[in-house]
Amino acid sequence: PLEEDQPLPDSIRVAFASNSGERLDGHFGACLRFLIYQVAAAAARLIAVRPVVEPAASGLDEVQAYRVSLVSDCHLLYVVSIGGPPAARVVRAGVHPIRHPEPAEIQDLIPPLQKALAASPPPWLRRIISAAR
Repeated sequence: PLEEDQPLPDSIRVAFASNSGERLDGHFGACLRFLIYQVAAAAARLIAVRPVVEPAASGLDEVQAYRVSLVSDCHLLYVVSIGGPPAARVVRAGVHPIRHPEPAEIQDLIPPLQKALAASPPPWLRRIISAAR
């Protein structure tokens, strides 16, 4: 069972663009779903799976706005790739996009993020943590 309404203390919400399993292997504009994790220094858990079901006969602007709406409550968005205009929309929604050009298991990407949360995070991550509180 997913626990979207029970946040971890001192945590951030992270979206991963995915096409298969619990992997980061999706392009922002073409992935099948976003896997949403709540990540704290000592724990991380999958809290939501948001399938992408784009409205029929939508233009590019509507599709991008819809995809941004699926991750707008997150602090970070991991993608294999994302174009300039969609990245700008994501940033305007208050989400920090992170390109990870090689597909990877999400469970391999979370520990370095947890280590950064526990130690001294870089300034961009420190701002996100402050905003999350």
